[in-house]
Amino acid sequence: MRKIALLLVLICLASSALAEAPKETAYDRVMRTGVLRCGYIAWPPYFSLEPNTKTLSGISKDISDEAARILGLKIEYVDVANGGQVEDFNSGKIDAMCGDGPWVLSAIKYLDYSRPYFYVPVYAYGRADEKRFAAQDDLNRPEVTFTAIDGDLSTDLALAVFPKAKLASLGNISDPSQMLLNVSTRKADVVIVDPVTVADFAKNNPGKIKQLFANPVAVYGGGFSVKKGETALWTTLSQAVDAVINTGQVERALAKYDPAGTLFFPISRPYEGKK
Repeated sequence: MRKIALLLVLICLASSALAEAPKETAYDRVMRTGVLRCGYIAWPPYFSLEPNTKTLSGISKDISDEAARILGLKIEYVDVANGGQVEDFNSGKIDAMCGDGPWVLSAIKYLDYSRPYFYVPVYAYGRADEKRFAAQDDLNRPEVTFTAIDGDLSTDLALAVFPKAKLASLGNISDPSQMLLNVSTRKADVVIVDPVTVADFAKNNPGKIKQLFANPVAVYGGGFSVKKGETALWTTLSQAVDAVINTGQVERALAKYDPAGTLFFPISRPYEGKK
């Protein structure tokens, strides 16, 4: 009887010790395995997936690869649906998001964002022959239809800035070019999107879309994101971004994808402009 009682005590103590054992953090897991499972959203030219070879390319991939090289890590890229970051973090599917920023408003309270490696403006775009809108406020009317993708800034900004307008939504796995196609074919009037996406669309659809106003609707930073509370990984990735900027890798990536220097807002170094 005493042996049984002792065994039960030992089992309870072991169970208690297991229950109190600290959970492995994302940083600990990445350092242990040497692999960063980084989510990405297929959105050319930030991340472009070649359908036949399944080869991934793009400006955000180039910069993420360089950050991982500096850290001595291998990146395992994981496809994530637009707006699906939080769910994939919670399920343990990913350790971080590559090429992410605070453009999904519903995700901000759940994620921490690294220092950005560039800024991206987003503008209102319409058809090339559009003449109805003299000012941005003219878009906030019931007769104006925005096209947008669920879980994307195109939806959040249309609802927040132009609440009186109509919204025609696309599924969160839709190709971003579909929004611009909807505008060019008169299924919608306006889309809020970045000039990089528009430039990519214009390669096969020249003269179809124009920027409606000089000022952007918003400006967002692009970098990494981690689950809220993963401070060690957040700090590490932010320091890697600093290194990528300071070694000129971001500058070279921008020159490759934006040779005219008109599509992105580069990060200013703290010492620039000082004697």
